[in-house]
Parts: sequence; structure tokens; C-alpha cells
Amino acid sequence: MNIIEALKNNNYKLSTAESMTGGLIAARVCEISGASNFFNGGVVTYSKEAKCKLLGLKMDDINKYGVYSNETVISMAKGVKDATNSDVAIAISGVAGPGSDEGVEAGSVYFCIMINEKPHTYFKQFSGSRNEVRDLAASFIIEEAIRLLS
Repeated sequence: MNIIEALKNNNYKLSTAESMTGGLIAARVCEISGASNFFNGGVVTYSKEAKCKLLGLKMDDINKYGVYSNETVISMAKGVKDATNSDVAIAISGVAGPGSDEGVEAGSVYFCIMINEKPHTYFKQFSGSRNEVRDLAASFIIEEAIRLLS
């Protein structure tokens, strides 16, 4: 089963809020025939300011919890879900590498899949090059969304 079939089976619409993957998740969703019926859209917000402006995050919360945190990806998912009137939202924030950022090790990735109003959060530590980490992160969260929706 692919993500579009999983969404179709639930009559759900999906949106994405991506940081480190730079739109890779949205691109993979759009590769599947029928995506236009179940994918409302995606937002790539790399900077803290863009997360606040486009997704409704509060800078105070980012400063309190960190841009790489469960709290931040939950807020990102809620923001894009509300903005696009979707049933399901996938959000991701992490450090692809090669170096660390804000004391967070390369390969550290936080995820949220929000289904209706219920957030499912994950933390994974990946290894590999920058693009390998991005690819592994996108694959993981799409497979996890399929599992949750099945």
C-alpha cells in the first residue's frame, strides 16, 4: 500500500510541513498517481522566522524547546493542518549534517504525524551523508504514516 491508497481508504487529505527534507516528502507523495485528490499541499520552512510566519509557531516556544523538538514538530503539524484544512499532517525538523546544529547531533530527526487532532511523535537518529539522512527520514515517516492509517 502507498500513502495515497492509505489516505483514500480513510477519505483523508494530507499536508506536510518540512524543514530538513526540503520538500522531499511532498515530492514523494506527488509521484503517486491520484495525489491531487488527497494531498492539499506542503510548506518548506527552513528558518525559525518562516516557521513562525507561515506555520504560526511562537518564537518564545522555539527558544524554550528548541527548533529540533517534539513540541516544535507538533506545532508545525498543527499549523500546516489548520492552514490547509487537512485531516493528516506530517511535520519534520532535524539536522541532516554534516555537522551538528544548536548542540543537536547530525542525523537527529524529530517527526510528527497528526491525524485529526492526535499527534504521533517520533525521534530517530540516522547515519550517513546529508542526503542519505534526508532520504532515510522521508522514507521512515511516509512508511510510518501508511502504518498508522492502515
